Amino acid sequence: MSLSQDEHGLQYEFFFQTSRDLLCVLRADGRLIRTNEVFRSTLGYTESSLGGEDFAKLVVPEDVAPFHAFLRSSGDSAELKLNARFVNRDLSHRRLLFLLRRLGGKVYGTGIEVETQEPVDEWKRRRDLLQKMQVTGRVGGWDVDLATSTQYWTEETYRIHELPVGFDPNVDVSFYTPEHQPIIGAAFEACAREGTPYDLQLQIITAKGRRLWVRTSGMAIMENGKVTRVIGAFQDIDDYKRREIELEEKIAIIEKQRSEIHALSVPIIQVWDDVLALPVMGEVDQARADDMTARLLDAVVAHGARFVILDLTGVEAVDEGTAERLSRILRAIRLLGAEGLVTGIRPALAQTFILCLGSGFEGVTTLRNLREAIQVCMRGSGARRVDGKAARPR
Repeated sequence: MSLSQDEHGLQYEFFFQTSRDLLCVLRADGRLIRTNEVFRSTLGYTESSLGGEDFAKLVVPEDVAPFHAFLRSSGDSAELKLNARFVNRDLSHRRLLFLLRRLGGKVYGTGIEVETQEPVDEWKRRRDLLQKMQVTGRVGGWDVDLATSTQYWTEETYRIHELPVGFDPNVDVSFYTPEHQPIIGAAFEACAREGTPYDLQLQIITAKGRRLWVRTSGMAIMENGKVTRVIGAFQDIDDYKRREIELEEKIAIIEKQRSEIHALSVPIIQVWDDVLALPVMGEVDQARADDMTARLLDAVVAHGARFVILDLTGVEAVDEGTAERLSRILRAIRLLGAEGLVTGIRPALAQTFILCLGSGFEGVTTLRNLREAIQVCMRGSGARRVDGKAARPR
């Protein structure tokens, strides 16, 4: 049967471009003339980058010898089965099986992919980058297979534990300090049983016996509604944690000192069984007066005091407002059934107090110094009273 004119004119471009095989056409010297889409996408090249390219350059040098021998051979129907590694544009290798046939001064090729290989250089680069990130951040990782109870650690996790890489860690909490073992044990159990994640700051004892603060976190991997693995991160936070603890200790010291200073600003002293003394120093503003009153009244009740000595030896000068605040303290003392005594009034203070005699100082026992006041309290006897003037010490 002879072919019709239409059959002679058939175009095969559609079949070339839609084939699932890798198709190519080469010149007699091995340079590419045409490639189909599957050829280009498999190796990651563009059509323009392959035009006129030497086919041999796409083959790993160790595998290219049979192709060169094929090009040197004669015969219009020569064939070659080339099982070789081809270089992908991302530098990975792909093993392809090509059938090459010389026909009419050209070489026609059809290939299929046999196996793929991870881009070695790219994989190594990412692995090295991940390792550097782990070392810099002191963060390791771990993975526990609950079905087999096997555990995987990254290199940094081994380093933090000061263990050689490859040591079988098993699934236990023995590296944690005794006080923290129950905490991590309960957290891991809840994660493995119920999928509850955790993020804790605990101490471990390394293989070399060092106590180390770490941050350990875990999360569950679920399969068919069941926890099958627990994965997590493990970070060395010892430097940070010790600085944090040191800072907290310093803050505690500051707070203690502040409390002590505050107590010294209102130094209530029990000088006898039922006698309290309050040495007043410096300025007495409203806030300090309120604090003095509250603390003093609490002390009167707590000690069952009958006498309270207000010693003003350390007060250089007062204004009318300060005098009024001191008189209120004395009145409050009397309301609790105790007697207030004032000592150490300087001449300059007496002039101001004259103006305040009607506001609470009348009837107040005044004495020259603290010693005399204590003696009066011990005898339980009165002293000279203010009768409208500043009292003259006995």
